[in-house]
Amino acid sequence: MENKIIFFSKIPKYGYGKTRLKSLLSEEQRYDLCNLLIKENLDIIIKSNIDFCIHYSGIGNLFDDFEKKEQVGSNLGQKMFNAIKEELNYSKKVILVGSDLRGIDEDILYNAFDMLEYNDIVLAPALDGGYGIVGMKEAIDIFSGVIYSTPNVFSDTIKIIKSKGKKVGVLRTVRDIDTVQDLISEEVGSNNIQLIGKGEYNINFRFDEKYVFRINMKSQLGLDDRQIEYEYNALKLLEKTGVTPKVYRYDIKGKYIKKGYLIMDFLEGNPLDYDKDMDIVAYMLAKVHSCDITNHNLIVAKKPFLAMMEECKKMFFVYKNYELKSHVTEQYIEKFIKIVTNLGINDEIKNPCIINTELNNRNFIIGEKSYIIDWEKPIIGEREQDLAHFLVPTTTNWKTDKILSDDEILNFIKEYKKYNSIDEKKLRKYFVFNILRGITWCSMAKVEYEKDEKGIVNQDTYEKINTFLSENYLKMLYERFYGVLDEK
Repeated sequence: MENKIIFFSKIPKYGYGKTRLKSLLSEEQRYDLCNLLIKENLDIIIKSNIDFCIHYSGIGNLFDDFEKKEQVGSNLGQKMFNAIKEELNYSKKVILVGSDLRGIDEDILYNAFDMLEYNDIVLAPALDGGYGIVGMKEAIDIFSGVIYSTPNVFSDTIKIIKSKGKKVGVLRTVRDIDTVQDLISEEVGSNNIQLIGKGEYNINFRFDEKYVFRINMKSQLGLDDRQIEYEYNALKLLEKTGVTPKVYRYDIKGKYIKKGYLIMDFLEGNPLDYDKDMDIVAYMLAKVHSCDITNHNLIVAKKPFLAMMEECKKMFFVYKNYELKSHVTEQYIEKFIKIVTNLGINDEIKNPCIINTELNNRNFIIGEKSYIIDWEKPIIGEREQDLAHFLVPTTTNWKTDKILSDDEILNFIKEYKKYNSIDEKKLRKYFVFNILRGITWCSMAKVEYEKDEKGIVNQDTYEKINTFLSENYLKMLYERFYGVLDEK
């Protein structure tokens, strides 16, 4: 027999394999991915009409319909060498192909055998520094002494080949599928992938320098796998404002990324500086709040204060039932709830507009052109809610040391009113509701952090939570925002 392909594979086992994808894919999704890669590559080999044999490890009947042999050896290098040596007993030229690769097609298989006419060995380098194909026409040990699963496997193997005086042909580069970046590369067709931000609800990667690949991990709105579609639709609605990222496409579940994702522009700039950038923020928020919402499909807060109160009570319930709670903190929150409840919680929405609901300094990109980003939780509400959330200490002080003075707040409102009207009485009411929302969220998050229920733990966040729940901080909030209402 002239040519033979070794399909070198491990039978997938539920709960094992692709461990570097644990942060993104469930056990079932990793298992399915392994099977998908095997099937795709095996189909390519079958279509090539080149004779092949599967050398496998593991237990199962996945390969029962094909010629198969169990791998022999105590490590990866030995197993590959023994497989090649075995098949060279029956064939003049043999190439070994890994089963979890992308970039394999019939041409690369034909080229590998053609190259063996003029070379002793052929290799297809992999982007991670290893290789995905190795071919020979005589059994040469180029495996001993190589430390596998490192970035130097290909280069170390080339050195061994040259030290033996053998000639090597290099095929085009292929990709091992091992990391989240590998999966994204396959979804978007790019090798230039960089992690730029990882949070509890989304993970963001930059690719090709000018785009963002945004993976949704879970929904704050209870939308499950429709969350990414919701965010995409909000961004399309806001596109005409010129102050939000341009979004290109989304998928509820990708071929390789088994979660919702969207692709949008990467925007250059810096986070908001509360001391310098308030005027541009006033302009951008006014643009958003003036956006035409005639054909929207967003959630509507018909009774916004009632919705906020229900959310606050739900979060505070977690803290109230925590055995390590602070009674001082509990008493302050209960006092805040009583005060805001007395202000009335059944008001119907008036002058509806699209609002972000979560504006902090990291939601703004300030530069030659400036933008508002992170639109995972927009709703149809009232502009005063957005403005109050943006201005209160529980927002400005969250990622910075800044607490706006009364004069700074008034100056911002004055600037915003150049573009849009504001109901200032309603704005003041939203101030105390938004502060309560921030504090009750912290109370719930403290319990989750201390019980280790959060998937992503950030020490800076934990320290800020404790600051916001401290007696001194709650006293400051009471004296500045709640005390005058309590006296009434």
